[in-house]
Amino acid sequence: MLELTPKQVRQTAVFAQRLGEKVPPSSQERMLDIMRSIRCLQLDPLRAVERTQFTVLWSRLGDYDREWLNNLTHKDRYLFEYWAHAASIVLYEDYPIHRYLMDRYGTDPKRKIAQWIEKNQNFKRYVLRELDEKGELLTKDFEDIADVPWGSSGWTNGRNLPYMLDYLWTKGEIKVSKRDGLKRWWDLADRVRPSDTPNENLTPAEVTAQAAELSVRALGLARVKDIGKHFTRGRYPDLKKIVPTLIENGTFIEAAVPAWGDAIWLVHKDYLPFLDDPLAAGWHPRTTLLSPFDNLIADRDRTELIWDFYYRIEIYVPEVKRQYGYYVLPILHGDRLIGRIDSRMDRKSGTYTVNAVYAEPDAPMDASVGADIHQTLVDFSRFLGAKKLTYGRKKPAGWRPTLQSQKIKQLPEPNP
Repeated sequence: MLELTPKQVRQTAVFAQRLGEKVPPSSQERMLDIMRSIRCLQLDPLRAVERTQFTVLWSRLGDYDREWLNNLTHKDRYLFEYWAHAASIVLYEDYPIHRYLMDRYGTDPKRKIAQWIEKNQNFKRYVLRELDEKGELLTKDFEDIADVPWGSSGWTNGRNLPYMLDYLWTKGEIKVSKRDGLKRWWDLADRVRPSDTPNENLTPAEVTAQAAELSVRALGLARVKDIGKHFTRGRYPDLKKIVPTLIENGTFIEAAVPAWGDAIWLVHKDYLPFLDDPLAAGWHPRTTLLSPFDNLIADRDRTELIWDFYYRIEIYVPEVKRQYGYYVLPILHGDRLIGRIDSRMDRKSGTYTVNAVYAEPDAPMDASVGADIHQTLVDFSRFLGAKKLTYGRKKPAGWRPTLQSQKIKQLPEPNP
C-alpha cells in the first residue's frame, strides 16, 4: 500500500483536474481534451460574475472563445446536456453510462414522478408529437395541458410543463438541441444524438466499474464515498463490491494518508508516475480562480479534508449574515486554496469589481503571491470583457500593495 502525504494528495487532485499544468494557447481541441479529463461540466444560470461552465473552463484554458463550447455541444455534438453530479454538460462517449439513469428514471411506482406520468400520458404524447411534427421548440412554444397537476412548487410557479420536460429529458427521450444563454431549444433525442453514439446496454456492474474508473481518474485519488458523490452521483450500484475488482486488476492502487487517519484512498494507476516525480510528469503550479461549482471543490466535505478549506455558497444567506459575500471565488495557488474573493461583473459599465479579498490564516503573504493574484484577476477581467478592474478596501495587508485598480487592455480573440 502506498503511503502519501497531504501535499501529495493535494497535488494529485489538482493535476488530475488539469489545474496544475502549463497552459498552452487555448483551442477547441484542447477544450474537448479537458472535458475528457474532468468528464462533466456543471451548468448554473447565475451570472453575478460569469456562468459556472465558462469559469470552470477558463480556470483550465485561460482566455478562449465561448462559442467553442457551443460548437462542441450543439454543432459537432461531442457533448450533450445531462445529469451528472448536477445538471451538466457530459460526453457522448459516456452515453452507455448515462443510460443507466435514463432506463430507470420514473419506473418506481412508489415515486411521485411515476404516478404523475401515469396520469398524464396524454400530456406526454402531446409534447413528443409537437416535437415530432414541428422540430425543435422553446419551452414557451408548448401548452401546459396536464390532466393532473403536479401540485404546488416554488421553482415552477405552479406550471406542469417544466416537470414533463425534465422527465422526458432525464429519460433520454428529448435533448437540448441548442442554447442561447438561458434559452433552450428541445428536440427528439433521436434527431439530436449523433448516429455513431455508443449505446450498448451495460449491466449495473459494468456501469459502476466504468463510471468509478472515470470518476477516480478525474479526481486523481479518492475514498469510496468520494466516488459515490462525484460524476454520476448516487448512481454506482454495488460500488463497494466492484471496487475490489478494480484494485485486483490494477486500475486502482490502495493508499494510506496517515495524517488523516486510517481511511483507504484509491489512486488511479495513471497517476503513479506523477506521484513518483511530479515535475517530470508535468506539474506546473499556478494561480487561478475557481467557480463555486468547480469539480475540484464540488464535494464540500472532501474539500474541507484535503485543503482545510470550509466553503459554502452564501447566495441565499441574508446579506447581514454572510461571512464572505454573495458570489465568492476560491483562490487556488499551486496545490493550496489560499483565499477567496467576493466580486461582481457590471456589464453595463464594463467594470469587474472585487469587493473584498480574503486570505486563509496560513496563506503566504509574500508580495509575489499578491502579484500572482492580481495578474490572475486581470486575466479574468479580460475574459469577462471588462474595461476596468476595481478593488474595494478589504485586502490582506501583505497583498494590498499589488492589488491596485487598473484599466484592462483587451487582446485579440483566440484562434479556433
